[in-house]
Amino acid sequence: MTDAPMGSASFLASFPAIHTAIKIRGDGCGMRVQFDIPESEMGEAVKLLQWRQTVFRVTVEPENVESKEWDIGDG
Repeated sequence: MTDAPMGSASFLASFPAIHTAIKIRGDGCGMRVQFDIPESEMGEAVKLLQWRQTVFRVTVEPENVESKEWDIGDG
């Protein structure tokens, strides 16, 4: 692996069915978001590992997928 990260990662994900999927920090320092990523999307999602010590931009776009078609487990 080189020092320069790959350009981007794009994959489908959903919020897990848990009440802590989105956490707001009480000290005013932001929030934490968790995603469930299905096995079929892991090839792209694993790119996130190379950016563990990096600030990156997140863009979220809703995907036109019926919830009954989206089966990645219950968290």
